[in-house]
Amino acid sequence: MKKTVTANISGFVFNIDEDAYERLNEYLGHIRDHLSSDDGTDEILSDIESRIAEMFQEKITASKTVITISDVKEVISQLGEPEQFEDPDAGSEKHSKSKEYETRSNRRLYRDPDDKYIAGVAGGLAAFFNLDPVWIRAAFIVFTFVYGFGPLLYIILWIVVPRARTTAERLEMRGEKVNISNIEKSIREELNDLKENIKEFSKEAKETFSDKGKKKKKKEMTDERRSALVRALGIAAGVILLIFGFSMLIATASSVFLLPFTIQLTTGVMNFAVLDILSVFIASSAMAKATSIALFLIIGIPILWIIMTAIQLLFDLRPRLKFLGVFTFILWLAAVGMLSVAGVKALSNFSNHYSYSQQFTLTTTQSPNLYFELGSDTRHNIRPHKDKENFSNFRAFMYDSGDQVVGFPNLMIKPTNGQEPHFKIIRESRGATYNQAMTNAINLNYSIVQQDSLLTFDPFFFYNEQKKWRGQKVRVELYVPRDKVIMMPRELERAFPVQWDSRVQVVKTN
Repeated sequence: MKKTVTANISGFVFNIDEDAYERLNEYLGHIRDHLSSDDGTDEILSDIESRIAEMFQEKITASKTVITISDVKEVISQLGEPEQFEDPDAGSEKHSKSKEYETRSNRRLYRDPDDKYIAGVAGGLAAFFNLDPVWIRAAFIVFTFVYGFGPLLYIILWIVVPRARTTAERLEMRGEKVNISNIEKSIREELNDLKENIKEFSKEAKETFSDKGKKKKKKEMTDERRSALVRALGIAAGVILLIFGFSMLIATASSVFLLPFTIQLTTGVMNFAVLDILSVFIASSAMAKATSIALFLIIGIPILWIIMTAIQLLFDLRPRLKFLGVFTFILWLAAVGMLSVAGVKALSNFSNHYSYSQQFTLTTTQSPNLYFELGSDTRHNIRPHKDKENFSNFRAFMYDSGDQVVGFPNLMIKPTNGQEPHFKIIRESRGATYNQAMTNAINLNYSIVQQDSLLTFDPFFFYNEQKKWRGQKVRVELYVPRDKVIMMPRELERAFPVQWDSRVQVVKTN
């Protein structure tokens, strides 16, 4: 049975056998006597005690809660006795940074607080890999601009990697053995650096105050020139932003409310005013107009902010324009809300689907060939708009009663497999309700006319302009005997998509 004592070492409380406590206290006393006449004694002792506390913590487990004499002896053997090391004051070179430390092969990763721009991550990595920190920082820049994850990686390392707070941790970071000698040398180097910095600062302060009058005058002239340059650059930037802002604002207002604009699509060119496009999707003209206003505000208000910035640069009106900035931001949020409501309303018009199919029997003919022909646009008294604008698979046309959004059908040719030759016209559409979707599909106008061995296809399908676009589609499935040869003009294949089964004989004609 042994007597134990409680000791507080560097803020950590340990239960230590009495003989172990006496040996540890004797050891620390020897170190204190060894350093009694030196500067930085308190800092060195504090770091040595911190290292001892760390090593004791590693020895405490659930089954072992008391520090024994063998633990103390092991710690002393790792740190070393003060007598084992030379007097650091012997010789002028002992205090220089050129001293060689006892090194070990393993290192620990810490953030370096002495070599940092932000958090010391790059400095810590450089110490761990024994590299120049410049290369690590360059790698972060490359990861940022090439791969895009440089900042995220830095933040993760900032959170995960601990900071080297004590001298012992700084030594571990550089792969140096944590003993009394290295701790003492490290702290003395820090103190020497601090002394050199104080001397340098004192020297610079004397030079500064001796030339205070001249430097003050020179500084005032430099400040005046800098202010004039900054003001000139601000005016130039203000002029450029003002011209750009007003140009964009006029262009946006014209596109939304007055003039059509052009967008190049995969199927062609679209020349529409924004209100015309919104009217295709939104049934209510009032809602379409309100949506176009909201769209103008969403685009126009940021442009107005650019103009406000330009005015601030030119006339320094920041205090007066502060209220206007808050008001326009609230108005911009309201416009976003309005556009969101209109978007949800427009999407609800596509919530239901209906498909309507009609089958027609083809008259049998003696001719071995079946001829295709593309019908004329004038049969329905429809003529293309002057620029033949395309919108996805739809094209805008002029009709007697107004504009028509006209779509192209899809034709699929298949063998009959013993059935009578026939074709199906399948009409599809969407709507806010099932009945609306059904009505939209049934009202699609498309026809195929047979005259003996000649089939005439409408070049497009169309519907009343008031019905709006609800994803209307027309598919034609044509079933012909395998011994029939389809004579297809190339203009029909160019007019709309045509596909056929490999068992069907198709000959393309000019």
